[in-house]
Amino acid sequence: MKKLFRKATAILGNAALIGATVGMAAAASYPESFVGNTAIVVGANAAPSDNIAAASIASNLDENAAGSSTVTVEGGESFKLDKSSNHFNFNEALDSVYSTLDSDDMDFLADGTYDDGSIDEDFEQTIALNANTLTLFTDNDYDNDAPTVGFKWGNTDSILSYEMKYDNAITFADMAETNLPLFGSEYYVLSASGNDTLELLDSAEKAVIAEGETTTIGGKTITIEYINGASVKFNVNGEITDKLADHDSYELDDGTYIVTNEILYTDKETGISKVEFSLGAGLIKLVSTDEIEINDEDVDGLTATFDISGDQLTSITINWASDDETFLTESDAITMPGFEKISLAFGGLDYADDSEMISLDNGETLVLNMGNYDIEAMWYNKTATATVMGAEDYSLVLATAANVTSYPDNATGFTGGLELTEDNRFLATRIENDLSDAETLYYEVSNIDYTSISDFTVELKDMIGDNDLTFDSLEDKDRGDVTVTLEGVSATHAYFTFAASSGSMTYNKAVSEKGMVVTLPIASTITTVAGDNSDSISFTEANDDEDVNAGSVFNVTVKLTSNDKLHVSATDVATEETSDDKFVGYVKSALASIVTAGQSGDEYDFSIEYFGKEVTADVTVVADGDSSVSSDAGVMTVKDSEVATVAGKNLIVVGGSAINAVAAELLGGAYSEATFTSATDVSAGEFLIQSFARSGKTALLVAGYNGADTEKAVTYLLNNDVDTSVDSKVIGTSATEATVVTA
Repeated sequence: MKKLFRKATAILGNAALIGATVGMAAAASYPESFVGNTAIVVGANAAPSDNIAAASIASNLDENAAGSSTVTVEGGESFKLDKSSNHFNFNEALDSVYSTLDSDDMDFLADGTYDDGSIDEDFEQTIALNANTLTLFTDNDYDNDAPTVGFKWGNTDSILSYEMKYDNAITFADMAETNLPLFGSEYYVLSASGNDTLELLDSAEKAVIAEGETTTIGGKTITIEYINGASVKFNVNGEITDKLADHDSYELDDGTYIVTNEILYTDKETGISKVEFSLGAGLIKLVSTDEIEINDEDVDGLTATFDISGDQLTSITINWASDDETFLTESDAITMPGFEKISLAFGGLDYADDSEMISLDNGETLVLNMGNYDIEAMWYNKTATATVMGAEDYSLVLATAANVTSYPDNATGFTGGLELTEDNRFLATRIENDLSDAETLYYEVSNIDYTSISDFTVELKDMIGDNDLTFDSLEDKDRGDVTVTLEGVSATHAYFTFAASSGSMTYNKAVSEKGMVVTLPIASTITTVAGDNSDSISFTEANDDEDVNAGSVFNVTVKLTSNDKLHVSATDVATEETSDDKFVGYVKSALASIVTAGQSGDEYDFSIEYFGKEVTADVTVVADGDSSVSSDAGVMTVKDSEVATVAGKNLIVVGGSAINAVAAELLGGAYSEATFTSATDVSAGEFLIQSFARSGKTALLVAGYNGADTEKAVTYLLNNDVDTSVDSKVIGTSATEATVVTA
């Protein structure tokens, strides 16, 4: 499993656009240093194809690294919000798996006894979590508005609360001058007044000192400087306090508080005066329903509430709310202010190790790329000013169910199939919960050669694999677990039915290798650019049990651009902008598919990274300790103008020196065309993969004579065993052919 997108990055395209799927890309023999310590550099003004290429390399490196993020706790206890029967998922609330934690979950919350002075009462402790949602957000106050996965609380939003509840009520005033258990520690109660106010001393040590004596406590030397029946002055390491009456406190220069618990004054003629005092790190004031004060300063967002009737106290609740805005991300854990005993940490989203890329590629023909096969889904006929399903020369025949019609030259009353002509294409998809049983048939009627009902040939060309079908009679043929039956034929038409051994047959859906189901419209309604001329294409994930076609559904809207191209104009997946006209979003589901889009003018690039498995979130409650998140995954992609931000990393530099300043640095100049050939020996139609030593690290240049040649270079890199060590050089002529160049 791997953790992705601590800071969400836009993948503007998919590996299939450059001739390889992410799942295939595992051949490149990167040196060990490239795995986990690499940044990819593209030109700030590079063509979209360079960004697509960079994204493909990043996905490949993530696959090879198989890195992870881990919440690490030092000196305390942690509890991950996860159950075997209920994992924490993206778009779920903090309290979705556990609304409350207690002694069964954390030793920090163990039951105990408040036993001091006249109080002897058992108690229970709990932490109640708030309902804030794990989401993708941007905020001007966080990381320069970068899209980030995490939790965001607005001003005064509750984060969590801690409660200590007593089995039986205790008398409020009896708490004075006792050691109060709270947050797994003890706090000395200086006073308990008005049935609504407690004054506590943190980490207090109590002692009695006689006039003329010296005592050492908490590393401090203390004597009585002055004493009478009403007040006392202390000398603490040479610092003289003010006059202090009973229960008065004084803050020393180092922030420590000394408190007079009781002055035991005796006339000098009759005896020696003494003082009981406490020494502690901080003075804490709790007033019910008010903000807590520590050392006379309000702790913003932290309030105490006493459940009290008359003078009988049954519980103390400390509520932690956000002050202004609060962000919990992989980069930033959060800690309850003041007491600093409870923290929350987020270790990221835990994805499967492999994924597939599904895209809708714009143009006069809108192409649905399923990762391992393509469907020409829609075509705009400029002459007729109408959009049809399929491509210019190939109509795509779709139906919500099998057609109901009679058929020429066959028995009347026959119903329930697809009526097809030569050059028609069609989808017949078997839907089963189990992915291994789901299957898409995508065929083209390549030939109808008809003489009579007893003398004909009908040929179906497999558009996905090599399972072509030929019929010379009205017969059945098995295609996996789907039976294809030619029911009727004429000089112009063939009539087919489809039956699955189990599950159901559909005629406008396609299923991907990992189980994403795409539903196409039966017919297009797009005729013009203006108005509401649009079509909807829907995507259905599996559910968290990996049942196909049973998870969340999301949609895209397809429209015409002003230059007569079909494109994805919108999606109902909420997205955030990563950079100019580049967007990323996560499907709000247990599978959290990643949607990326690049909008340039009125055209969209649109792709989906789909893993097909439940994605879990690492959310942890930390008690009385320090937490951090460590990660060895996530390959950064930066512009050439930002290369200084990835100092100390190995680089993969995508694109030629005319468009990428780092490439120009490596080659010694911003070369293009003839000058690029002179500098590199790479001619039109060729590409270069060359390694350089740079600042003590390795920089791997992947560049072509032009953008199309750079795409070939990346495809070759991802699918071949390339030596990428320093000073190696490969010149290639196609995505499958290259030559090692020796100095």
